[in-house]
Amino acid sequence: MNVSVRIREIEEQKIGVSGRQVLLVEGGDDVLAFKQLLTKAALGWEKDWVVESAGGKKQVLEILAQKLDWIGVVDRDEWSDGVITNKLQELSNLWVLPRFCIENYLIVPEELWRAFPPTQQQKVSGEYSTLESALLENIEQWVAHGVLWSVINPLWEGLRTKGFKEELLDLEVALDQQRIEEKLKEWHQYLDPDQLLQQFNDRLEEVRQLTVEAHLKQWIHGKKFYERIVHPNLNRLLGQKAKTDRKRAIWRTMEVPADLSPLWKKMGVGVNQ
Repeated sequence: MNVSVRIREIEEQKIGVSGRQVLLVEGGDDVLAFKQLLTKAALGWEKDWVVESAGGKKQVLEILAQKLDWIGVVDRDEWSDGVITNKLQELSNLWVLPRFCIENYLIVPEELWRAFPPTQQQKVSGEYSTLESALLENIEQWVAHGVLWSVINPLWEGLRTKGFKEELLDLEVALDQQRIEEKLKEWHQYLDPDQLLQQFNDRLEEVRQLTVEAHLKQWIHGKKFYERIVHPNLNRLLGQKAKTDRKRAIWRTMEVPADLSPLWKKMGVGVNQ
């Protein structure tokens, strides 16, 4: 959707003359999560705020550049600390999740266990270790996947900054053999397999030194992990429930994560005690 159209929709349909501020998020799952969390963290937040989706990370960034009085939240994803610092300098109204994505708040066994009412804990034989073992069985593979994601996923944007592919599609270049060769070599060097493999292995070795908690929060693709590991195991252990209903139930009963406190402060909402 065109960002100008989305801005107008939010302004006309959600704000109107109310004067409410906007917390802009990427998608529908984020809207569900933040509405549930805000209800627990800041009673009465709806009087001053609306939570709306932009349709993706790119759209959030584009809208924030136009609406400086809105606050936007995006997933950390594969962004490095350096990239995050640069983005925050460019957009003071941006807030980056401290975890890979919103689903990373739904995959940490200890946090999930505390969100379970006693009746659900009993369904897992009252043993936290049963849940932990089920979720962490293949965590090494998932960590490697997350590290590989952090190395490979940014390549497309990097290639674009090097002129891929438009710089060799210009009519003026068609007979310029030297320019064609130079650009192809530049792209080839950027995609050097030995260099990328070394980068992957070095980063994987560094990440392996971190705690399991750090892996689950920042180095695992939470959305994929939730869909392929957490949701099926919770259905097996607790009984069948639709994915969205399960998420909504967890958001409703879980403790408000402490690492979201800086966002509430940025929004200026009174945090419930």
